Amino acid sequence: MSSTVYPTDFEQKSLIETIRTILRLSRGVMSILLPYGNNPSEVISLALALLEVSYNPVLLSNDLWTKLTDETEKIEALSEFLSPVGAPFRRVFAVRVFTPKAPRNWEGVAGRFRESKLLMKVLENWTSAIFYGMLVPMMAKGRTPTPSEGSSTARRKQMSLKKLLIQRDGWISLVGKAMDKSAPPEVSPVRRAYGGVTLQAAHIVPFSANGHSGLRTMLSRFVGQDMEHLLTGENINDPSNALLLDALTHAAFGLFEFSLECQDDRYFFRKFAPDRKLPAEVLRHRDGEEIIFGKASRSIARPSPLLCNLRHGIARVLWASGAAENIARALEEEDEFKDGHMEGDYWQRVSASYLQRELRALPGLDELAIDGQDSYTEKGSQVKG
Repeated sequence: MSSTVYPTDFEQKSLIETIRTILRLSRGVMSILLPYGNNPSEVISLALALLEVSYNPVLLSNDLWTKLTDETEKIEALSEFLSPVGAPFRRVFAVRVFTPKAPRNWEGVAGRFRESKLLMKVLENWTSAIFYGMLVPMMAKGRTPTPSEGSSTARRKQMSLKKLLIQRDGWISLVGKAMDKSAPPEVSPVRRAYGGVTLQAAHIVPFSANGHSGLRTMLSRFVGQDMEHLLTGENINDPSNALLLDALTHAAFGLFEFSLECQDDRYFFRKFAPDRKLPAEVLRHRDGEEIIFGKASRSIARPSPLLCNLRHGIARVLWASGAAENIARALEEEDEFKDGHMEGDYWQRVSASYLQRELRALPGLDELAIDGQDSYTEKGSQVKG
């Protein structure tokens, strides 16, 4: 046989690049929806974001690959199935002396993947577990109650945490630049003349994680280390898991409209939502601006780099996939539902979504809820013509 020269489209790819390539070529061709109220998110876009911009994309790629090979039993069999030249994963030279097995390029590989109901179901189950088990509860429970809400014990702990944050960072919030109305006059006489706001202790990882074992498990998988100790007991209310924010900035933080990224023990403001959606307090900061914590006191723990980067990774996934705005709209609908402003089919979809989310948050029911998601998500599967 004569030699044939193939373009790079026929080269072998690494494990992570193989999965990413399949997802990139499948985006817009096939749509599998993750129902959440009236605002579904798309499996392939979300899976691709998880494998490209999350806290640890390589870790998640290995996790997904493990799920795929568990179903196909042999890595060799799957690698041959997902190779344009039908061979185990290794680099293929540009010049070959034989005709490769079909499919002959990566578009063919992606098509073969999409045609496999088994592999697509594994992808759907893997993505939906992260969506319902981590992304939704992180946004839905990300709005920390103010000191006026909840039990007297919760109010005392919240006020105690706020005092520690003021001791660490001062009376003016470092993100939002708002002054607490209880600040003494000598702090800033000029600004005191214009009054102030009631600053709040905003948790980096929501307080609800303390009682949500499923969420803690998913967060541990997301970062690749055990988060149990950091997110339970008194540690959930440690200053290392909190920022001092005004109410509007706190709400934007809860919806992942901005985050903090820690690099080399320095903190940087990262903006995700468009300016038109952000409160004026958040717009006081430019993207990439350094935020310096602990100026008032170095004896109190600064925000945990791990927790900040975990949240930043989730924010990147949410906005890269489009899920952030979908979940935010669903949460608004849930508020309307709880206020009794809905009726008919619209009310039924939102109420069912709300009830399922609350059930998933109950300790001991996390795995049951995820397992039961299979039949629920099947209704959202749809192939574009």
